[in-house]
Amino acid sequence: MKTESPEVYEGGSGEPLVLLHGVGGSWRIWKPVIPLLERRYRVIVPNLPGHPGGAALSGAPTVAHLADTLIAQLRARGIQDAHVAGNSLGGWLAVELARRGFARSVTALSPAGAWSSAEAFKALADNLSLRFRLMSVLYVLFWIFMIFAGVRRVLAKDTMKRGDRVPTPEFRAMLRSFRDAQVLPPLFANTGPAGGLMPLAAGAIPIRVAWCADDLVLPYDIYGAPFVARIAGVDRVVIDSVGHVPMYDDPATVARVITEGCRVAGPAGIAADC
Repeated sequence: MKTESPEVYEGGSGEPLVLLHGVGGSWRIWKPVIPLLERRYRVIVPNLPGHPGGAALSGAPTVAHLADTLIAQLRARGIQDAHVAGNSLGGWLAVELARRGFARSVTALSPAGAWSSAEAFKALADNLSLRFRLMSVLYVLFWIFMIFAGVRRVLAKDTMKRGDRVPTPEFRAMLRSFRDAQVLPPLFANTGPAGGLMPLAAGAIPIRVAWCADDLVLPYDIYGAPFVARIAGVDRVVIDSVGHVPMYDDPATVARVITEGCRVAGPAGIAADC
């Protein structure tokens, strides 16, 4: 049975698989991938806490607080543990869910959470904060022009290579989600250059980091290599010819990478052969 709302999508059957979007996004960015995954899994795709349509946060926005709130939200739906895949901030959260014993396996697609220097963190925070401040104006200026595939591709060029594949209503919804993500400025402020992903020792939970080869938001050398270095025993792969948000660029490959990540874990999260 499928359920779809502004807050969460759930469909398919099998082992539970939670998909997590990036900062300023919504569950809808996973739409091209969901049908490919729910053939095998019970797929749950929530809006992140603190985001429009997501669970409310009771305190200051931090990644740790988002992770704890998300686990409580999922367990309220009867999901005690699950495979977890996430993109960008969602990838960082996926690792935090593994740290807390919720994740059976983790697939992180170009995850945020690490940087090579304080300057690299500041550059990222300044870039996304500027986009956040400008989004209300850009949304109004380009609202009518979003009906043109070429315009959608240009507007999304920093985050994905094939923004033209995003249907106009979904593209507008994507920009609205970012525009209305009031969690973004305080989340950056509460993170700071010293507040990234803490090292994670090797454990029974398999963790796969899949970097998007043409990522313009989080280039691997600056943001990916430091992330991989903080996770013992991580499985690192590259997804060719996709941008930072790869779901519309190549949904089949994204689904395959996630499925492979899930298959190395048994139902209880114990590493197993494929």
